[in-house]
Amino acid sequence: MTNKKLKLFLATLSSFSLLTGCVTTGEYEQMRADIAKLYVENSQLRQDISELRTRVDKMSSDLSTATALKEGQLTLIAQTQDYVRELQVLKGRFEENSYNNDKKFKEINDKITELQNKLVQTSPQSIQNVSNKETEQKKTAETLKKAKEIYDSAHIDIKEKKYASARAKFEEIVKNYPDFELLPNSYFWIGETYYSEKKYEDAILAYEEFLKKYPKHEKAPGAMLKEGMAFLELKDKKTAKVVFERVIERYPKSKEAEVAQQKIAEILKSQTSGSRTSKPKSKTKNR
Repeated sequence: MTNKKLKLFLATLSSFSLLTGCVTTGEYEQMRADIAKLYVENSQLRQDISELRTRVDKMSSDLSTATALKEGQLTLIAQTQDYVRELQVLKGRFEENSYNNDKKFKEINDKITELQNKLVQTSPQSIQNVSNKETEQKKTAETLKKAKEIYDSAHIDIKEKKYASARAKFEEIVKNYPDFELLPNSYFWIGETYYSEKKYEDAILAYEEFLKKYPKHEKAPGAMLKEGMAFLELKDKKTAKVVFERVIERYPKSKEAEVAQQKIAEILKSQTSGSRTSKPKSKTKNR
């Protein structure tokens, strides 16, 4: 019932009451109060119905959206499943083709290898190369064996103090056996034979040649120390001291460095004592 209709109803009711005179003033006021209450309740009810209609519309919209999303998800899942099936089929074909190709390639490689082996085995040049290689290896083994025999014989000569004979054998190794594993030792022992014969100048030259060729060899500290000793035997203390200092500098942790330090101390001591004895005495005048 609208406001306009309600007002019309009240006016009609008022007129009717006045005409009939059956309704008292108190009853009339009570009726108006009840009608006003009904009017308020009616307005509240219409507001609630409007809010309910809004909520229903929103729920309907949300339901439509959810339904659409669900249908889209189902469609996407179905498409994905189709793609997975197609991928599995393609993967199976690829693996099958790969297996077949690998098998064919292996067969081809085996045939090529077989043909190459046949060609190598039947080629006169290859047979000659193999023969030459075997001959060369055999010759090398015999050569190194011969060098070792000469080397051992030279050491026997050193023990027997046959220094010239030993030196000749070491020089033969240096000249004719460049691949001999003990070639550096042969250079060193040439210097040792000279030193043993007190041919100090030749020993110095031999040690120096060894040090130039093999400065990091295990016998290098000993060769340099003996070189200094040779200079000392030649009474060249100044050069000997320089060589001993070089031993300490290049091979500081070696036993030869300790010996070199002692030799330097001896040289300095001898120089100090020599300077004292050579000092001229003051002359006294006769009065």
